[in-house]
Amino acid sequence: MYESGEDLRRRVLPYVRQGLAAGDAVQVIASRDTEASLGAGLGADADRVRWGVPGVTYRSLGPMFGGLRDYLARQARAGRRVRLVAEGPPIADPARAGAYLRFEAASNDVLGAYGFPWVCLYDRRRHSGSVLEQVEQVHPHLLDPVGEPASSARFRDPDDFLRAHPGLLSPIPAAVDLDLRLTAADQLSAARREAAAGASARGLPGEDVDDFELAAGELLSNAVRHGQRPCRLRLWATDSHVVVRVDDTGPGDDLPTKGFRPPRPALGHLGGMGMWVIRQVADAVHVCTSADGTAVEAQFHRRGPAAEQPRAGEQPHVA
Repeated sequence: MYESGEDLRRRVLPYVRQGLAAGDAVQVIASRDTEASLGAGLGADADRVRWGVPGVTYRSLGPMFGGLRDYLARQARAGRRVRLVAEGPPIADPARAGAYLRFEAASNDVLGAYGFPWVCLYDRRRHSGSVLEQVEQVHPHLLDPVGEPASSARFRDPDDFLRAHPGLLSPIPAAVDLDLRLTAADQLSAARREAAAGASARGLPGEDVDDFELAAGELLSNAVRHGQRPCRLRLWATDSHVVVRVDDTGPGDDLPTKGFRPPRPALGHLGGMGMWVIRQVADAVHVCTSADGTAVEAQFHRRGPAAEQPRAGEQPHVA
C-alpha cells in the first residue's frame, strides 16, 4: 500500500529488480500511469518487464480470476519462473469492492498453489479506510517503505475472511423485470430460458447471454435441489449490470466459501460445482444466509457506456 509515485517505486522496484536478476519473467498488470511510474524507475530494465497479461482485464471479476488462474497454470506446466505485480482496479461501489477482495482472499490458496511470488498494489489515496483494512486481512505480508516484506498482523485465514464477508446484496427495486417462483425441478429449464431472454432484452451483450443462462440455471438448481422449496428468482437491470437473485428458505451455511476453489470430482469432491460455475462467469456474486433462508445474487455487465470498465487498474495520482 503506497501514498505516492515515489513511495510506490521505493516499495516495489526492489522486488521487480530481484526478479529480473534471478531470470524470472516479471509480469505487471497495472494502469498506464502506474506502468509509466514503474518504468521510469526501472530505466532501461523496463524493456525486460512484460506489461499486462493477454486476455486478462478487470471488466468482469469472475473471468479475470479464471484468466489469471489459467495463465499461471500454463506457466507452471511450462516450467517458467514468474513474478507478478498486479494493481487492483478502482472500485467506487463497496459491494463490488468486496467481491474483488473475496477473490484476493481466495487467491492465497487457488493462485498461490502455483508457487509464484505476487505483489498487489493499492494506492491509499484511491481506497477507503475500510477497504484498506480488508486489504491487510487478505494479504499475509505487506511491503514496508524500503520494499521488505513484513507479516500482516491483520491477516485472516481465507475461509474465515470469506465467511465474514459473504457479500452485500443489492436493494431490490419496487418493480423487477422478472419474478418467478419454483416448486419443482421440472420447472428449471423453462425458468432458465426465461431469465436468459430477460437479461438479453435488458442489455446483456449477446456473447454473455449463455454464461448468464448457465449461472441462472445453477442458482436455481442449487436452490431447488439443495435448499428448501419454494424458491424465487428475480431479475432486474441497473445502469451497469443485469442482476439475478435467487432466494430459498434453506440454510446455505457453507455458500460464502463455495466456488472459489476448482472442484475435483476425480477425488470425490462433488460439492460446490454450481457455485464454482457461477463465480467464474459472473462479475460479482453476493451471498446472504439468515434465519429466513439463503439469497444468492449474481451480476453481469450490461452493454453501453455506463457499463464500460477501465483498463486493469486504471487510475490517476501515481506519478
